[in-house]
Amino acid sequence: MQPILLTAAGNPENQDRGLVIHDGPKVVLCVADGAGGLSGGTQAANMAVELVRQNVSLMSNADFCVEVLRKMDAAVANDQIAGETTCALAIVTPEEIFGASVGDSSIWLIPETSAHAELTRAQQRKPFIGFGSVWPVPYRHPMQRGSLLLATDGLFKYTSAERIIATCRECPPEVAAQRLIELVRYPSGALPDDVTIIVSPLSA
Repeated sequence: MQPILLTAAGNPENQDRGLVIHDGPKVVLCVADGAGGLSGGTQAANMAVELVRQNVSLMSNADFCVEVLRKMDAAVANDQIAGETTCALAIVTPEEIFGASVGDSSIWLIPETSAHAELTRAQQRKPFIGFGSVWPVPYRHPMQRGSLLLATDGLFKYTSAERIIATCRECPPEVAAQRLIELVRYPSGALPDDVTIIVSPLSA
């Protein structure tokens, strides 16, 4: 499995971050979106992905992912520079996908034929990581053949689910990731927001 990570700036400073780590039989995927307009959003997103990197060995189930996000919330809240950030976290194993999330970045499972599943649909949009009292929401789902998509709201807010799903099904991951970014690009070439995307192929 070779996940594809792409990010593109829609603001003067790209406050999005993404992470892909291979750890034995599992793959750890994460996107974070520093809160726009809040001082320190970039620092918060940087801290989020770094704390995921540091805690890879602990994330053996969804409950441990929740604990990592709570630990992240406390660390970002106590940092004098960091602001706030979202964090959507997915652990892919041969048997299942599990993780946890906070904010409005999302994770979709897009099977080859059946309806897609928004794995983070129950997440609490606010408060964000760094507020100091977040409520990470765990999820788990059996492995299915298809694609796993993680993205910040710079994708989901500006195009339709139908176009996202069609792109992931019709294109290999390296092509799909770029085309997803192009779906939200204005005719002028600008983007409405920062956007970070991870597209990962899944085999049952």
